Amino acid sequence: MPNGLSGLSTLAAFVAFILSALCLFAGTKTSILVDTDILTLYTPDVGNDLGVSDFYSIYVMSYCEGSLGKTDDGTLYRENFTYCSDRAVPFSFDPFHILLEETGNETSLSSMGWPSAISGDFRAFSITSQAMAVFYCIGAGVAGFMIIIKLFSCILRSSRQSIIEASFLLLGFISLSISSIIATVYAFQFVALVNYHGEEANVTAGYGQKFLIMSWVAAGLLLLGSIISLSIVVADHRRAEPGPALSHYDPKVGMEEENMTIRSRV
Repeated sequence: MPNGLSGLSTLAAFVAFILSALCLFAGTKTSILVDTDILTLYTPDVGNDLGVSDFYSIYVMSYCEGSLGKTDDGTLYRENFTYCSDRAVPFSFDPFHILLEETGNETSLSSMGWPSAISGDFRAFSITSQAMAVFYCIGAGVAGFMIIIKLFSCILRSSRQSIIEASFLLLGFISLSISSIIATVYAFQFVALVNYHGEEANVTAGYGQKFLIMSWVAAGLLLLGSIISLSIVVADHRRAEPGPALSHYDPKVGMEEENMTIRSRV
């Protein structure tokens, strides 16, 4: 049974590693999980004739931009991704500098109808988003290192669950939990802030459900793996503890001790 539980914790770490890696590398190219964004900033009415894209999707290590399409009922959707930025850790999205670069404007974006408050919102969250990227890297790296440790354990034919494995699983869970919490706040609270400040300029934002699901599932799997691993370590430790010593009475030794006692009295 412990071997089966140990395999389950390894499987949980493996799946968590895959999910966290997908969260990390989503949006690093126009062909890699561009629909797995943390949030998307929609700018359909801001400087379209000056080279500003219709939307900007934000990911852990990059951002992508492109043009919007419209369905028969008038609903806008991301039709074409034209560009994704280079990977960077830590990463934070700065729409002010990006729009200045794309339009060639060197001073201000107010003439294009861009709300300056949104630029301030992104600047306020820049350190938080950078920390999120770092914690995702730590969580994914720890989960991957845990799998390597398990492979070496199999090669060495060690069936005991190491406290090191349990510690790595717990560290990975903490890292992914922190990054998932930041991503959740970033997706919900920050989106509401952007929608409030950009209402008059028709600048809106929406969060990515797929990203949040993948992130929290990865964190939950590492929690499951760490609980299983710690329980196996505790069980192995209890089995390894020596039991109470049993006293054995030897009749021959006892008779010799009695004879010596009688002689000493005489």
